[in-house]
Formats: sequence, C-alpha cells, structure tokens
Amino acid sequence: MRFAIALIALAALGACRTPCPTPYSGPTTLQFECEDGSDLTVTFSRNPDLATIAEEGYTTLTLPASASGPGYRYSGGGAAFRSRGATVGWTRPGVQETICRERAEAARVRAG
Repeated sequence: MRFAIALIALAALGACRTPCPTPYSGPTTLQFECEDGSDLTVTFSRNPDLATIAEEGYTTLTLPASASGPGYRYSGGGAAFRSRGATVGWTRPGVQETICRERAEAARVRAG
C-alpha cells in the first residue's frame, strides 16, 4: 500500500517539469481612454481581488470584485467598473457612466 502511494506521488511530481513555473500573482496596471475625455489608470490585484482606479482630479478608488456574468465587475460606494466586450463601463458616484477602451499603445505592449 505504501509503495502504491509513493508511486502515485512520484507520478504526480513527474507531471511537472523542473522547475515548474509559478503563476504570476502580482498586480497588473492598464490605461484606459474614456468617451468623456477622462483617462484612467487601473491596477488589478489578487488576494484580495481588487481594482484601484486613478482618474486625474478625483480621489483614487479601490473597488472589490463583485459577482458578474462573463467578464469582470468591481463595485462599491456607488462606483462601478465593468467589462462590456471590448470596452469597459466606468461609473463614479454622482456621475453618468462613460464607456472606456484600453489605450492602444498599452495593448500593443501586452501583445508583444
């Protein structure tokens, strides 16, 4: 029985080539341009799952992830940042939602 357990453990270790890459868990920062003329710098982090949104002239907001269908949604305190296909919707408390797109130069850097 011990031999079988040891064999299973070795097989599991053999599935991972040495060294196994660790998943990147650090923050990711993206730039967005919005239809209302605003520019956003959004930093996504994990553990906890948060989006920190900086917009010139406003206080930086940190929003927790909330339940969403496809895509993502971060919301709290009347603010919401959510994906809508190739765009995102950004709502700051007391301001109508604006549609934003990831800046082209940032997308090219990530793709390259």
